[in-house]
Amino acid sequence: MGIAHTLDDVRSYWNEYVNDIEVTDYAVGSPEFFEALEKYRYEKIDYLRDYVGFENYKGKKVLEIGCGVGHDLMQFARAGADVSARDLTDNAVKLATANLAREGYTGDIQQGNAEALDIPDDTFDVVYSHGVLHHTVDTEKSIGEVHRVLKPGGEAIIMLYNRNSWLAFAAWVSGTNIEHADKDAPIIRKYSTRECRELFNAFTSVRIHVDRFPKRTLKFDNLFGKLNNYLLVPFFEILPDAIRRPLGWHIMIRANK
Repeated sequence: MGIAHTLDDVRSYWNEYVNDIEVTDYAVGSPEFFEALEKYRYEKIDYLRDYVGFENYKGKKVLEIGCGVGHDLMQFARAGADVSARDLTDNAVKLATANLAREGYTGDIQQGNAEALDIPDDTFDVVYSHGVLHHTVDTEKSIGEVHRVLKPGGEAIIMLYNRNSWLAFAAWVSGTNIEHADKDAPIIRKYSTRECRELFNAFTSVRIHVDRFPKRTLKFDNLFGKLNNYLLVPFFEILPDAIRRPLGWHIMIRANK
């Protein structure tokens, strides 16, 4: 059996590691640092802006769980949403606050646990979390918290990793979690689309979209990086969508309370 990691293990890892930090040499927290990471994020995850439609949430109360340095929170803020965030780590709270402040935005950004949010029932129009809840100790409990803090009819927009994806296969072949190859995250869960529907069975409606296909990587200057850039990327570009679509790394879930 593997090690039973705790919430403290998860907090310690993510307090030290900033996602995608490998792609820039700018000082952490500088304007150039935020700009470089934001540019890289939306080139790598090229579907995200269109899928979420950040511009549609003007005036809405939005909570992001696991905001990291605040790239997606910034998109909601720029659109005119009333933004809040909870992240397990102090470092993310500091960086996300600084990121929004450089463009004059503010929000209720605090340290918090996705499994026990310090928020009253029925508070938010939208709860958003991209690539976070599969890293916590009890993912099912965290999704219950998403449901609890949403207003009736409110919308959850959540991304979880796809077990049946091209990247999960690459991780299995290479013997690494790929996304955090230098120092594997304590918890990285993957789900099927059927399991995702089951996780959201308390919601009145659930819609699933699978995306995130191979893109040229700047993070990995190794065998995986070369195979990805010169084999996987061109191969997936010619695959018919009906074959390619189920193999995406990201399962995007939109669910209404």
